[in-house]
Amino acid sequence: MQLLSKNSYTLYRTMTLRCACYIIETVERCVLVDTSMRFEKDLVAKSIDTTKKKKIDAIFLTHSHTDHVANAQCFSDVYHCKTYISEKGIANMKKGCCAMPKGTTLFSKLISKVGPKIPFYQFTRFQACPAVQPLNDEIVRLFLGESSELIETPGHTNDSVSILFDHNVAIVGDAMVNNFENLYPPFADDEKAIIASWHALLETQCKMFFPAHGNMVHREKLLSAYKKAARV
Repeated sequence: MQLLSKNSYTLYRTMTLRCACYIIETVERCVLVDTSMRFEKDLVAKSIDTTKKKKIDAIFLTHSHTDHVANAQCFSDVYHCKTYISEKGIANMKKGCCAMPKGTTLFSKLISKVGPKIPFYQFTRFQACPAVQPLNDEIVRLFLGESSELIETPGHTNDSVSILFDHNVAIVGDAMVNNFENLYPPFADDEKAIIASWHALLETQCKMFFPAHGNMVHREKLLSAYKKAARV
Protein backbone atom coordinates (compact mmCIF):
# COMPACT_ATOMS: atom_id res chain seq x y z
CA MET A 1 0.00 0.00 0.00
CA GLN A 2 1.45 3.34 -1.05
CA LEU A 3 1.56 5.85 1.80
CA LEU A 4 3.55 8.81 0.49
CA SER A 5 5.06 9.96 -2.77
CA LYS A 6 7.09 13.18 -2.82
CA ASN A 7 10.54 14.64 -3.22
CA SER A 8 11.85 11.75 -5.35
CA TYR A 9 10.80 8.97 -3.00
CA THR A 10 7.78 6.73 -2.48
CA LEU A 11 6.91 5.04 0.80
CA TYR A 12 4.94 1.79 0.88
CA ARG A 13 3.57 -0.26 3.76
CA THR A 14 3.51 -4.02 3.32
CA MET A 15 0.24 -5.96 3.40
CA THR A 16 1.21 -7.75 6.61
CA LEU A 17 -0.79 -8.04 9.84
CA ARG A 18 1.72 -9.21 12.45
CA CYS A 19 4.33 -6.56 11.75
CA ALA A 20 4.12 -3.58 9.43
CA CYS A 21 7.18 -3.46 7.19
CA TYR A 22 7.99 -0.53 4.93
CA ILE A 23 9.49 -0.11 1.48
CA ILE A 24 11.29 3.12 0.64
CA GLU A 25 11.75 3.62 -3.09
CA THR A 26 13.97 6.40 -4.41
CA VAL A 27 14.96 7.20 -7.97
CA GLU A 28 17.93 4.83 -7.76
CA ARG A 29 17.27 2.40 -4.87
CA CYS A 30 14.61 0.39 -3.10
CA VAL A 31 14.98 -0.57 0.58
CA LEU A 32 12.86 -2.95 2.65
CA VAL A 33 12.64 -1.99 6.33
CA ASP A 34 11.91 -5.10 8.47
CA THR A 35 10.61 -8.42 7.14
CA SER A 36 7.83 -9.69 9.50
CA MET A 37 7.24 -13.32 10.55
CA ARG A 38 7.90 -16.34 8.33
CA PHE A 39 4.18 -16.98 7.74
CA GLU A 40 3.85 -13.50 6.18
CA LYS A 41 6.71 -13.93 3.71
CA ASP A 42 4.42 -14.12 0.69
CA LEU A 43 2.57 -10.96 1.71
CA VAL A 44 5.85 -9.05 1.94
CA ALA A 45 6.88 -10.37 -1.49
CA LYS A 46 3.55 -9.30 -3.00
CA SER A 47 4.04 -5.84 -1.53
CA ILE A 48 7.48 -5.60 -3.12
CA ASP A 49 5.87 -6.50 -6.46
CA THR A 50 3.63 -3.42 -6.19
CA THR A 51 6.63 -1.07 -6.34
CA LYS A 52 7.94 0.35 -9.60
CA LYS A 53 11.22 -1.54 -9.31
CA LYS A 54 9.60 -4.81 -8.11
CA LYS A 55 12.80 -5.66 -6.26
CA ILE A 56 14.82 -4.49 -3.29
CA ASP A 57 18.45 -3.39 -3.10
CA ALA A 58 18.91 -3.70 0.66
CA ILE A 59 17.19 -4.79 3.86
CA PHE A 60 17.31 -2.54 6.93
CA LEU A 61 16.23 -4.00 10.28
CA THR A 62 15.02 -1.80 13.14
CA HIS A 63 15.94 -4.45 15.76
CA SER A 64 16.52 -8.17 16.11
CA HIS A 65 13.12 -9.48 17.23
CA THR A 66 11.69 -12.41 15.30
CA ASP A 67 8.62 -10.55 14.03
CA HIS A 68 10.94 -8.07 12.32
CA VAL A 69 13.77 -10.27 11.04
CA ALA A 70 12.36 -13.75 10.32
CA ASN A 71 12.45 -13.35 6.52
CA ALA A 72 15.70 -11.39 6.27
CA GLN A 73 17.90 -14.24 5.05
CA CYS A 74 15.22 -15.47 2.66
CA PHE A 75 14.77 -12.08 0.97
CA SER A 76 18.51 -11.51 0.97
CA ASP A 77 18.86 -14.72 -1.06
CA VAL A 78 15.91 -14.01 -3.37
CA TYR A 79 16.89 -10.44 -4.24
CA HIS A 80 20.67 -10.90 -3.95
CA CYS A 81 20.95 -8.00 -1.54
CA LYS A 82 22.63 -7.36 1.80
CA THR A 83 20.92 -7.19 5.19
CA TYR A 84 21.85 -4.48 7.69
CA ILE A 85 21.17 -4.08 11.41
CA SER A 86 22.71 -1.97 14.17
CA GLU A 87 26.01 -3.19 15.56
CA LYS A 88 24.28 -4.30 18.78
CA GLY A 89 21.94 -6.62 16.86
CA ILE A 90 24.52 -8.42 14.73
CA ALA A 91 25.24 -11.21 17.23
CA ASN A 92 21.54 -12.14 17.46
CA MET A 93 21.20 -12.21 13.67
CA LYS A 94 24.21 -14.47 13.25
CA LYS A 95 22.95 -16.87 15.95
CA GLY A 96 19.33 -16.79 14.77
CA CYS A 97 17.89 -16.03 18.21
CA CYS A 98 16.78 -13.18 20.44
CA ALA A 99 15.66 -12.75 24.03
CA MET A 100 11.99 -12.71 24.96
CA PRO A 101 11.12 -9.05 25.57
CA LYS A 102 9.95 -7.80 28.95
CA GLY A 103 6.28 -6.87 29.32
CA THR A 104 5.17 -3.40 30.43
CA THR A 105 1.53 -4.32 31.24
CA LEU A 106 -0.03 -7.14 33.25
CA PHE A 107 -0.99 -8.98 30.06
CA SER A 108 2.33 -8.51 28.28
CA LYS A 109 4.22 -9.52 31.42
CA LEU A 110 2.24 -12.78 31.37
CA ILE A 111 3.12 -13.30 27.69
CA SER A 112 6.80 -12.71 28.47
CA LYS A 113 6.65 -15.33 31.20
CA VAL A 114 4.70 -18.10 29.44
CA GLY A 115 5.73 -17.44 25.83
CA PRO A 116 8.99 -19.44 25.90
CA LYS A 117 7.12 -22.40 27.41
CA ILE A 118 4.63 -22.72 24.53
CA PRO A 119 5.96 -25.51 22.23
CA PHE A 120 4.66 -24.10 18.93
CA TYR A 121 5.43 -20.45 19.73
CA GLN A 122 9.13 -20.06 19.06
CA PHE A 123 9.39 -16.28 19.16
CA THR A 124 13.03 -16.33 20.18
CA ARG A 125 14.18 -18.40 17.17
CA PHE A 126 14.52 -17.43 13.50
CA GLN A 127 16.62 -18.24 10.45
CA ALA A 128 20.16 -17.01 11.06
CA CYS A 129 21.62 -14.35 8.80
CA PRO A 130 25.39 -14.97 8.96
CA ALA A 131 26.39 -12.30 6.43
CA VAL A 132 24.50 -9.46 8.11
CA GLN A 133 26.28 -6.09 7.98
CA PRO A 134 26.29 -3.14 10.44
CA LEU A 135 23.71 -0.44 9.75
CA ASN A 136 25.02 3.09 10.19
CA ASP A 137 24.58 6.62 8.87
CA GLU A 138 26.88 5.98 5.92
CA ILE A 139 24.85 2.99 4.73
CA VAL A 140 21.53 4.78 5.22
CA ARG A 141 22.69 7.76 3.18
CA LEU A 142 24.15 5.50 0.50
CA PHE A 143 20.75 3.92 -0.14
CA LEU A 144 18.36 6.74 0.80
CA GLY A 145 20.27 9.92 0.06
CA GLU A 146 21.75 12.80 2.02
CA SER A 147 18.43 13.81 3.58
CA SER A 148 18.33 10.53 5.54
CA GLU A 149 19.92 9.49 8.82
CA LEU A 150 19.95 6.76 11.43
CA ILE A 151 19.39 7.37 15.13
CA GLU A 152 19.51 4.95 18.04
CA THR A 153 16.14 4.61 19.77
CA PRO A 154 16.67 1.96 22.48
CA GLY A 155 14.16 0.93 25.09
CA HIS A 156 12.10 -1.73 23.39
CA THR A 157 15.47 -3.43 22.83
CA ASN A 158 19.02 -2.18 23.23
CA ASP A 159 19.61 -2.56 19.48
CA SER A 160 16.57 -0.55 18.31
CA VAL A 161 17.09 2.15 15.70
CA SER A 162 14.91 4.51 13.68
CA ILE A 163 15.41 5.44 10.05
CA LEU A 164 14.75 9.07 9.10
CA PHE A 165 14.48 10.44 5.58
CA ASP A 166 13.35 13.57 3.75
CA HIS A 167 13.86 15.50 7.03
CA ASN A 168 10.23 14.73 7.76
CA VAL A 169 9.55 11.00 8.06
CA ALA A 170 10.76 8.37 10.55
CA ILE A 171 10.29 4.62 10.52
CA VAL A 172 10.56 3.73 14.19
CA GLY A 173 10.04 -0.02 14.54
CA ASP A 174 8.76 -0.71 18.06
CA ALA A 175 9.99 2.52 19.64
CA MET A 176 6.26 3.28 19.85
CA VAL A 177 2.96 1.68 18.90
CA ASN A 178 -0.34 3.27 17.90
CA ASN A 179 -2.96 0.92 19.24
CA PHE A 180 -6.04 2.03 21.14
CA GLU A 181 -4.67 5.58 21.43
CA ASN A 182 -1.71 4.36 23.47
CA LEU A 183 1.81 4.95 22.14
CA TYR A 184 3.71 3.17 24.89
CA PRO A 185 4.93 -0.25 23.66
CA PRO A 186 3.57 -3.30 25.51
CA PHE A 187 7.09 -4.75 25.58
CA ALA A 188 10.26 -2.88 26.55
CA ASP A 189 13.52 -4.05 28.08
CA ASP A 190 14.28 -0.56 29.41
CA GLU A 191 11.19 1.57 30.05
CA LYS A 192 13.11 4.74 30.90
CA ALA A 193 14.99 4.49 27.62
CA ILE A 194 11.68 4.54 25.72
CA ILE A 195 10.97 8.05 26.98
CA ALA A 196 14.52 9.16 26.14
CA SER A 197 14.09 7.77 22.62
CA TRP A 198 10.84 9.68 22.18
CA HIS A 199 12.69 12.82 23.20
CA ALA A 200 15.42 12.07 20.64
CA LEU A 201 12.80 11.63 17.90
CA LEU A 202 11.13 14.90 18.88
CA GLU A 203 14.51 16.62 18.64
CA THR A 204 14.46 15.88 14.91
CA GLN A 205 12.36 17.74 12.33
CA CYS A 206 10.17 14.72 11.67
CA LYS A 207 6.41 15.23 11.60
CA MET A 208 5.38 11.66 10.76
CA PHE A 209 6.41 8.53 12.66
CA PHE A 210 5.60 5.11 11.23
CA PRO A 211 5.59 2.28 13.81
CA ALA A 212 5.53 -1.46 13.15
CA HIS A 213 2.24 -1.83 15.02
CA GLY A 214 -0.60 0.59 14.39
CA ASN A 215 -1.03 3.61 12.16
CA MET A 216 1.21 6.60 11.58
CA VAL A 217 1.79 8.88 14.57
CA HIS A 218 1.71 12.65 14.06
CA ARG A 219 4.31 14.75 15.83
CA GLU A 220 1.68 16.45 17.99
CA LYS A 221 0.45 13.10 19.30
CA LEU A 222 3.96 11.93 20.14
CA LEU A 223 4.71 15.22 21.89
CA SER A 224 1.56 14.88 23.99
CA ALA A 225 2.41 11.29 24.93
CA TYR A 226 5.99 12.27 25.76
CA LYS A 227 4.90 15.11 28.06
CA LYS A 228 2.51 12.80 29.87
CA ALA A 229 5.03 9.97 30.25
CA ALA A 230 7.92 12.27 31.21
CA ARG A 231 5.67 14.47 33.34
CA VAL A 232 6.92 17.70 31.80
